[in-house]
Amino acid sequence: MSNIPPSPVTHAFSGIQWDPMQKLRLTNPEKLLLRSAEANPIDYTLSNTDESTAYVKVILKVLAEASGASGPSSNVSHLKEPLPEDEALQMLYTDPMGVVTHYAITKLYDVIVCLKEKSAASEVSLGSTFYNDGDRNLIDEWRPLLRVLHLGGSGDAFAQRGAAYCLAHILMAGCPSQQPVSSKSRKVSYESVEEPLQALISWITSQLQSSASSSLSLVTPTLTTLMSSPEARIMFSNSGGIGYLSRHLRSGSRGGKRIAGNG
Repeated sequence: MSNIPPSPVTHAFSGIQWDPMQKLRLTNPEKLLLRSAEANPIDYTLSNTDESTAYVKVILKVLAEASGASGPSSNVSHLKEPLPEDEALQMLYTDPMGVVTHYAITKLYDVIVCLKEKSAASEVSLGSTFYNDGDRNLIDEWRPLLRVLHLGGSGDAFAQRGAAYCLAHILMAGCPSQQPVSSKSRKVSYESVEEPLQALISWITSQLQSSASSSLSLVTPTLTTLMSSPEARIMFSNSGGIGYLSRHLRSGSRGGKRIAGNG
């Protein structure tokens, strides 16, 4: 799996206290689950389907409440480089929801990495964790990930890159081409995936329409992931994404030649 650079406020995560953060509207059992996950290896938290699903739903709730509808966070969203521990902890007081947004994205990324590394025979998977046990549809709690992509303003590069990457893996688990042929469990519903996947592809192509190199780096991990899925490749092609990507690659090539010529 591609690596997502760590959050600039990673050192603040250990200082998060859930009780004072009433804005998150967490119940006592949800706080207990978050604390338990912090105290144990991630593989332990994801050891069975029920606990795995419960944990990701709490993480997605934290993301939903912390990111809100007011746009990027006031301070954390503007950070480009990792902060030392003392400065990161200060951010926890000046911009707590910004830190918590980055925490939720980081923890969800850890979940994705852990589930992807499990064997095909494992009871716990992306499909069992992010898709309902009954109708096999995508869980409703995924939606904050899409909202993070459309923060507006100057955005939040870490949160958007991470949200897109996690969403890509979650949605690919519902693509027919990615589901194990030999799996004894019922297939997850692709119908519940098509619209979110198209929305993710649309966001990627909108980023590629910008000539800024930062736009390309923002979507590269997600795009690399999605291209292993025929369903996503077709959507990307139909959205004009290949043309936008080619323009970036040609621009990068010309830039490299100019630098070499000046050497």
